[in-house]
Amino acid sequence: MTLATALLLVSCTHRKPVAVETPPAVVPVPRPVLAANLAAVVPPAMDAAGRYRTINYGIDPIQTEWHVRAALNVAALSCRSTADSALINAYNAMLTSQKAVLAVANKTVEGKFRAAGGDWQSAHDAYMTRLYNFFSQPAAKADFCAAADRIAPQAAAPSGGFQAFAAQALPDLEAPFIETYRQVDAYKLALARWEAGAKTQLAAATPTSVAGPAPKLGYADMRVLLAWQPADGVRVAAR
Repeated sequence: MTLATALLLVSCTHRKPVAVETPPAVVPVPRPVLAANLAAVVPPAMDAAGRYRTINYGIDPIQTEWHVRAALNVAALSCRSTADSALINAYNAMLTSQKAVLAVANKTVEGKFRAAGGDWQSAHDAYMTRLYNFFSQPAAKADFCAAADRIAPQAAAPSGGFQAFAAQALPDLEAPFIETYRQVDAYKLALARWEAGAKTQLAAATPTSVAGPAPKLGYADMRVLLAWQPADGVRVAAR
């Protein structure tokens, strides 16, 4: 063995291996899924109390009567179940018995648009289109029709008068649509939380280098190196 070889065998102080604890396995959380029938539902804005600002929001008692009439009209035209004939008969009975009340409601609502000036007729027509479209939303149709089946038979001769009846009936007729809005908003919230969690899991799963102390070089005693002989083998002492 040569002196050069011995120089290469100078002992070094190496860093000790660092024990790295293996993190527990992360079980992925399934991505939230929105029901297919809710894909086209667009919830309206909410007020400070968490109520949706639908077309039925903040209306007066007479306008409430008119909205109930519109809701039951949509139900009579579009609901198709074993209760069809009963629903249609109940709606027609309401139109007959509440003719005067509904005529006043119609004139009152129309009068508000007249008073606003401008092209009031177009504004009124647009409002009526929105009203009918609200109660025609497909996502809530089954529950809406079920509610109309329960409510319509009471409309012809409500015990407390039609206005009191309408005040209770409108929230019940609107409830199925409100529920679809809540489901969509709950999905959006769950999706946002899921995406945030997925990013956190991704960051945790990304491998990172563990920095340890730099290796420290130990120098051999020069007197030992100068006195080294091939017979000494690798007997090299570090200072």
